[in-house]
Amino acid sequence: MTFNPDTDLKIERLINAAPETIWRCWAEPELFKQWFVPHPVEVTEVDNDLRPGGRAFNVMKLPDGTLMENDGCFLLADRYTRLVFTDGVLSGFRPSPNPAFMTADIRLIPQDGGTLYAAHVMHSDSKKRDEHEKMGFFDGWGTTLEQLAALAQRL
Repeated sequence: MTFNPDTDLKIERLINAAPETIWRCWAEPELFKQWFVPHPVEVTEVDNDLRPGGRAFNVMKLPDGTLMENDGCFLLADRYTRLVFTDGVLSGFRPSPNPAFMTADIRLIPQDGGTLYAAHVMHSDSKKRDEHEKMGFFDGWGTTLEQLAALAQRL
């Protein structure tokens, strides 16, 4: 994938855990709930079917009790190496009734005895990219990567 600074965001972290362990943190609902959102937000429900066409679904509970559903589809799932998902398509590659916000390409690259977690998040236009950045992309995704690293290192 080519990075377009007008429409894309990216973040990387070196995690001291094997790609297989990080994959587990995506695949196992009870692990996913522990790292995917910055605290005090919590994931109350998750259905990640890590295969092309599989559902990418979670429900986030905000501190005020508001529930936010995120429903999408995995476009690519190369075991232990890469996940690509979007909210523009639902499971089974069914078109979403809502306009797409983003597509994320997650790479798990073995490096220095751990894993380089590289996330490339693509938006359809610069307005959506800017909106995502203003929502706290770097702080939010950075925090979740720290939580993922801490969890993966304990497993």
